[in-house]
Amino acid sequence: MTDSASSGQPKLTAHVKAAGCAAKISAGELGEILRELPSLKSPALLTGMDHFEDAAVYRISEDVAIIQTTDFFPPVVDDPYTFGRIAAVNALSDVYAMGGRPVLALNILCFPTCDYPLEIVRAILKGGADAIAESGAVLAGGHSIQAPEPIYGLSVTGLVHPSAILTNGGAKAGDALVLSKSIGTGVGLLGMKGEQLSATAQQSLLKNLTTLNDQILAAGLQYELHAATDITGFGLIGHLHEMAEASGLLASINAAGVPLLPAVRQLAAEGFVPAGAYANRQTYQPFVNYIDAVDDSLMDLLFDPQTAGGLLFSLPAKDATLLTRDLKALGVAAATIGAFRTGKSGQVEVSLYDKA
Repeated sequence: MTDSASSGQPKLTAHVKAAGCAAKISAGELGEILRELPSLKSPALLTGMDHFEDAAVYRISEDVAIIQTTDFFPPVVDDPYTFGRIAAVNALSDVYAMGGRPVLALNILCFPTCDYPLEIVRAILKGGADAIAESGAVLAGGHSIQAPEPIYGLSVTGLVHPSAILTNGGAKAGDALVLSKSIGTGVGLLGMKGEQLSATAQQSLLKNLTTLNDQILAAGLQYELHAATDITGFGLIGHLHEMAEASGLLASINAAGVPLLPAVRQLAAEGFVPAGAYANRQTYQPFVNYIDAVDDSLMDLLFDPQTAGGLLFSLPAKDATLLTRDLKALGVAAATIGAFRTGKSGQVEVSLYDKA
């Protein structure tokens, strides 16, 4: 690995206004931007811009559909190799969230080559390439431009059987919600940049950010999954609202049972909260009903924009404990965090009760 800071070069994150998925345009602003965009329909387009799906899915035959997605962002860490891997893991996740397997990837690179030695950008691309190879996909090129701020990501193509697509709109009343990774990456990254994270907490954060969702999806597919999404820039509450609205249901979660990364609760209490979390709260607060009083630090984490987050599965309650067990065996901090039921579409009820 080549750390730009230790080599005397400017830190990759030094001039980044918003890192990772915290750099996303807020859902409220995005809705306004897309409001008058022409909607071009095709019977072969199985999912598109409706309900903010994770990727587009296009049927090319009775047995094959392609999943197409793109994802990129500014650096979240100063180590270029690690940044490249995190960005690739994040982009590949969209394919897993739709139930597919990635087969082809193209690099998207914006980089100020006058500000950094070329070995830095090579390390970024190497981090991405290694994650792509681990996924089983093929890296086949890409596009690069000069830019004042480093940005890296991927365009990814995946494959799935048309009848096996997972969307965020298939949940059923009575389904349980299983989350496959701890949350708090936005807060954790801000704390790490401020040198407030211990070495152990940093290790947990980076493992969370660099772990592919391939085995997580494989574990989920052993059960009757009704819906899925990955938790990224709109935070747990935002993506859960989208899932509930697309399914025409109400979602309830146990805030006390949501797995958190080490130290992030304290960091949030101390004010290490990215601007994206406040944007998410402003956008999704109208859809949240608090059954119990939840303190601000925990709510900040529920709205915290996640980078390379886990998958959120909706499945029959009878299978939730088994899937959670299987996911924990993979070394991820999985938990059953709530359920869907009939009620106001898109509403999210937040409670505090014992995990048992």
